[in-house]
Order: sequence, then structure tokens, then C-alpha cells
Amino acid sequence: MAKLDASSGQSPPPLPKGGSSEDSPLAKDMSRCDSGRSPIVNPSSISESAPDRPLRVCYVVSYFYPFASGAERQALEQGAELVRRGHTVHVVTRAIRGYGLDDEEVRGVFIHRWVRSISAGPLFGVSFVAGVIRALQVLRPLYDVIHTHQALWEAVATGLGRDAFARAPTLVQPASSGPYGEAEELARTRGFRLLRRAILRNTAFAAISADIERQWLDLGVPAGKMVRTASGVDAEQFKPGPTSLEGTLLPRPRVVFTGRLHPQKNLDVLLDAWPHVAQRSPANLILVGPGAERPRLEEKTRRLGIANRVQFTGPLNDVADTLRAADIFVLPSVAEGMSNSLLEAMATALPCVASSIGGNTDLLDEGQTGLLVPPHDANAWSTALLRLLEKPELARELGHGARRRIEQEHALPVVVDHYVRVYRSLIAGTWPMSAR
Repeated sequence: MAKLDASSGQSPPPLPKGGSSEDSPLAKDMSRCDSGRSPIVNPSSISESAPDRPLRVCYVVSYFYPFASGAERQALEQGAELVRRGHTVHVVTRAIRGYGLDDEEVRGVFIHRWVRSISAGPLFGVSFVAGVIRALQVLRPLYDVIHTHQALWEAVATGLGRDAFARAPTLVQPASSGPYGEAEELARTRGFRLLRRAILRNTAFAAISADIERQWLDLGVPAGKMVRTASGVDAEQFKPGPTSLEGTLLPRPRVVFTGRLHPQKNLDVLLDAWPHVAQRSPANLILVGPGAERPRLEEKTRRLGIANRVQFTGPLNDVADTLRAADIFVLPSVAEGMSNSLLEAMATALPCVASSIGGNTDLLDEGQTGLLVPPHDANAWSTALLRLLEKPELARELGHGARRRIEQEHALPVVVDHYVRVYRSLIAGTWPMSAR
């Protein structure tokens, strides 16, 4: 889970072109507003209510567009798909200092940057929770269900504030598991027991991976309030095809990573594995993405004698085009919910090698849709990569299997279909039974 705060040192994005927030369509919209464990629930078993009525959904997420980490990207894609179907989506999120727009409409999604929290220290949680509750109170005439796309302070706010916004049903969705996930972060937070009690007041919980499901059941979420969901990907944007980047990247075969250069992504193990790969293969490693870790990782490639076989591109505008320039995708993370980068690579029909953690194990079936490797075993990483580089037929089979998995289970329309069923049942009060 990538949760940005003001102490991270990341500067705010440039102010977009356009009018002031008072002139926006959203501001006009807001002027009107002012006037015992049972089996885990499968979304396909949830009955829909009033299937023709447009949904009115309010997301809560710490940061949102223009920030583009995993949870934010996934929320925007799902929200835009809901809007495309005729539903309405609002987003409550933190204000961005210097951005200039508290209210903005992006791809039909209404964004409210109204939460002005203290950036660090013990008052952060209090100020964030209070800001979210106030925003949800003001927006109450415009939504029927609340969906948090992260699950620490967002879920504390929606749990504590349920009476303040007329007990609108709330769906809490943790973004990740493991050491960077909300469950372990919650356990490390002062006041854990009180915060846990507040979070458990929420109506229902969505787990995008088996690991997230297990961690939150262990925290005390009743199984009857837990639904398995998934993240989605635009399978029309991310698909195999020609690329315009052949002349800008090191030669094929290319092993490509896309994402943040961050300790969570565990790129050291990949660099430790690369000297052995480079000895037996002409392959080059391409690391695509921003991050403060880049200078240290570049120095490590020089120390290992592989600097001429590893390319750091920084962020690239067209990730889909970048993946079409790859031969193998690699993701050595120590923690993931359900990785957007892995979904995008699978949709591009790339053979994928990923760490055997979190949502990676939900997406990849060993030897059928990809290869899974222990996250800290450099020898296992080099062995797995060489296996695909030396067996191109196996690589093609894994890529085709990955693409089929995406089309059947993770294409964005398929994923949003599941959420629509969950939302309708929450609004109708037909699920979960324990919330009635």
C-alpha cells in the first residue's frame, strides 16, 4: 500500500489547466448538495436489488488523482467504469497543498479534496478522521454507499462516523497485506484496540487477495461480513502488439519491472540475481518507474559490474507501450495487495515471474500463468529467469495463460460487475445479514 504524506518529500503535481473550483461542474453540483464464522461470501451469490436504478457511490481514499499509486489508480479506473455505465461516483480525499482545486471532475468522477489533516505526529489520525466524517456528512444527499479503498484511518473514520451519515452502508477494502499492509500497520499503531473496535463497526469488508482475507479475519472481521473481490485492468489498453520503444531501450531479450523504486518492491534481490543471469544470457534488465531508491540501486549495479546490462528509465508516459517492448515481466515485492503492474503485464501476455507473497499468489498459478519465487532468494530468482530465457516456448505458454486469466477474471468490466452486485445488496440491506 502506497500511502503518501506531506513528510515524504514529494512535491505536489502541477496545477491543471482549467477554471477555478467555483466554476467547475462539481461546484454547481455541490451547491445543490448544500440544500460465528460462516463461509466467505462470493459476490456472485449476492442478490441484486433494483438492478436498473443508477448507483451513487462515495469512495474514501487518503490521496487520489493526480497521485497514481496502486489503490488510487485502481479506484479511478473502477470509478470511471461505473460512470461509463451511468452511475455516479464521488471521492473524499486529502487536500493537496498548492494544487489549487479542492473540487475537480476527472473522467466523470467527482473529486472532493476537503480533508485537511495535520501532516505528521499523533494528531494526524484525529484530524484525518474528523475531516473525512465532516466531508461525508456534507455529501450525504449525493451517495447511497461508501467504499474505502484503503483500510486504516479511512476505515476508522467510516466506522466511527456511521451515525453521523445516517448509517449509510460502508464497504472497507484493504489495499495490501504483509509488512506494508493496513492490518500490520494497525497492529503497530498506538490505540490499536480502540481503532480496531471502530473499524469493525463498518458494514462489510472486501478482500482482494487470500492473504488480506486471512489477516482481517484474524483481526476479528466476521466471515459473513467478508466478500472476496479483485482488482481489474483495461484489457483493451494493455494487450500484446507492436511498440514504439525499440530504439530507446537496451536490446532484447528484455526483463522489465514497472513500479516505484521503493523498498517494498525488493529490487535488491533482482540486482543480486542479475550477474548470474548476465553470464548465461544476453538479456537486459529494464527498471521502469520513479523513486528515491534510484541512486542507491544505480550504485549497486556499478558495484556488481552489471551497469551496462541494467537500464533505469525513470517514469514513462505509456506503460502499455513499455510492456509491449518486454519479453519477461518481473515483480520481486515483499508485499502486495493485487498489483496493478502484474495485472497489466499479464494482460499484455507476458510471462511473469513474481514473489510468492500476497495477491501475487492469487494471480499466478505456478507453471500455468507464471512463476512464483521466494522473495529473498537471489539464486531462485536467477534460476527462474534463466528457465524462461532458455525455454521460449514455456515463456509463450505462460504469457498466453496469463492473458486468458485476465480476460476471464480481471478485465475491468468483469471486476466492476462484482462490485455492482455488492453495492446493490448493501444498499438494499440484503447482505451482510449481520449488519441488519
